[in-house]
Amino acid sequence: MKFIQESLHKAHNILNHDFCPWANRWVYWTKHPLACLTAAAIVSGSCGLFVNPVGFAILGAILLVGALGAAWPWICSRGLTAEAEFIQTRCRLGESVLVQLRITNRYPWPAWGLSIRRGFHNGVDESQGIALARVKGWSDTEFEWVFTPPSRGVFPQGLPQVDTAFPFGIWQAFVPIELKSELVVWPESVSLDAMPDIVEIQTREDKLTDRRCGDTGEMIGIRPYREGDSLRQVHWIQTARTGNLIVMERQSPATCAVRLLVDVDHSRHSFHPARNSLEQTLSIAASILESLHRNHAFVELQVHEQLIPIGNSFGDLRRGLDALARVPADGVRCDHACHFDHPTRCLPTIVVTTDLALHHHRTHPHVSRGERYIVVKANDEEKDASLPKQEDCDCHSWLDISSNDVLRDVLPDRWRKACHVQ
Repeated sequence: MKFIQESLHKAHNILNHDFCPWANRWVYWTKHPLACLTAAAIVSGSCGLFVNPVGFAILGAILLVGALGAAWPWICSRGLTAEAEFIQTRCRLGESVLVQLRITNRYPWPAWGLSIRRGFHNGVDESQGIALARVKGWSDTEFEWVFTPPSRGVFPQGLPQVDTAFPFGIWQAFVPIELKSELVVWPESVSLDAMPDIVEIQTREDKLTDRRCGDTGEMIGIRPYREGDSLRQVHWIQTARTGNLIVMERQSPATCAVRLLVDVDHSRHSFHPARNSLEQTLSIAASILESLHRNHAFVELQVHEQLIPIGNSFGDLRRGLDALARVPADGVRCDHACHFDHPTRCLPTIVVTTDLALHHHRTHPHVSRGERYIVVKANDEEKDASLPKQEDCDCHSWLDISSNDVLRDVLPDRWRKACHVQ
């Protein structure tokens, strides 16, 4: 039995192997139904001309079938209108969203062979799509399906359309889908439980943090009494137990500010499918942004020429993540000196960039040495000898991440170590 299975498997591989891939462009057109009809029409016409006039009747039938197959999709599509809506307008990469589609058929006959192959997929494989059941005549039909975005960005990508080639697949007709909403897919992010030592610009009693000790909020620990400590902070139970004065450490009312620069310049990234440094950069930026927001920090997010102030509200955070999601898949092409190199405020700065950009930073002496650089190694396998070594650059790497690393496995630990959290 095993021998038979192996033999069948080998036979299947041989029969499905492409021995002449160079000739595909010359023969693939024969797969189209119109090629078969054309060949049949030529043969039947030749037979009618040289053999028997009955061949002309067959030729007429073939032409009628071809005309009907080409015209029917157009006729059917004239009576259809479609509109779609995402149940929720934002999600994260990897999450699924429910999509509702409503198709109205104004004709008395049903519409068959409907599918959606544009707008909801990346367009690499034309065979991908969503097949729909028939739409009855004089009816409004609703469809629902679960859509899992294949990438970060804004969906649909391009104009979504319902297409049909029923009955013979000779010609496709398209019906545009009217969208009531769009779906913004945020970059993948991981939870970070630490904060870097950034400068405070204000204190507020309604925003507390356990990163520094203070006199308000919840208790975060105890320690021995030091001269100058208030007696109101004495932990009397622990004092009675140990015989020495023990004081409580509480949260501190502090709100910090930081500037987060995200390098999205096309020339500074690698777009290899296995190590896309732009997507890795955006994911790191989204993780840091959410971590700082959870700790009530004020963040000034800069993405290319956009400068987005993000305070304590969720709406501010949503605007920042939307800006990261809307970055083009191939980055931003800067024809001039990018805003990335020109700070606007004297704030502590975290720069998320790549090793391909280190040389660029080196040539701009106005970049502050106090900035902290998170460097995504975009060119791990093919190092460019023209790039300077990291230690020769004016901007020292604060945290290194490879473009093919799994963030959830490496970023939390490296971030915690970089923030000096024990």
